[in-house]
Amino acid sequence: MIREPESLKVYALADSLALEIHRATTNLPELERLIFGAQLRGAALAAPLHIRAGCAKPAAEGFLMELEEAASAAAQCHYLLTLARRVEMLPPADCAALEEQALHLVRSLLMLMKAERVRQRTRSTKTAQMQSV
Repeated sequence: MIREPESLKVYALADSLALEIHRATTNLPELERLIFGAQLRGAALAAPLHIRAGCAKPAAEGFLMELEEAASAAAQCHYLLTLARRVEMLPPADCAALEEQALHLVRSLLMLMKAERVRQRTRSTKTAQMQSV
């Protein structure tokens, strides 16, 4: 089943986080921007990319696999933000807001994955029941 990524709230959350992290890291000193900033931006960008890729996969299992990758990327992003705050690479207030966004994204993706698994099991059960009739 192909989905429109823009119809998913998690996609909007992931896209927003990627934009905010890009903005937050543009003013880092050159070395931090090239090393740490690139790592942080890459993790933030991976989440919406995986969601978009999952939406393009026709099988429900492919969608679920990409959601798992997006959740992993968002969790990495959350950790990198906590590190940036602890080493004072980014302003604490900026980090706190971004950390909350990343954590919200991880939780939202996990909830969507759980709902998708239930939907897949329900569909499998209905298919099996129809075949046995």
